[in-house]
Amino acid sequence: MPPVRQDLSENQWHAVEAGELIAPSGTTYTRRTTRMKRTEAASLVESGSPVVTYWPGGLPEKTRVVWHDGQDALLAWESARGEVTSDAPRPPRRGSVATAGRWESPNGDDLLVVTWPH
Repeated sequence: MPPVRQDLSENQWHAVEAGELIAPSGTTYTRRTTRMKRTEAASLVESGSPVVTYWPGGLPEKTRVVWHDGQDALLAWESARGEVTSDAPRPPRRGSVATAGRWESPNGDDLLVVTWPH
């Protein structure tokens, strides 16, 4: 299957906050954790987990929810990896801070959601 990058912002902007996200394939994922260590998150991606990047903008038109699969998931994770913390996010002194959470489908498939809090 070729890599997939799909912008879900238009119809999924509220999904991450609500804890239930629908993948482009129609599979529903439910939040299990909100703060993982980088090594745990990297393990999910290395095992083939898709990645969702989420930038809450406060308003639907400013919120970004992007689905990454295959090679694009690896690239999205590598881009975000250095900003991920398992601590409670605080206003950053230098650069941005993100959290990584594990989500799961009813059949046990994992999804990594990387969130940049506002």
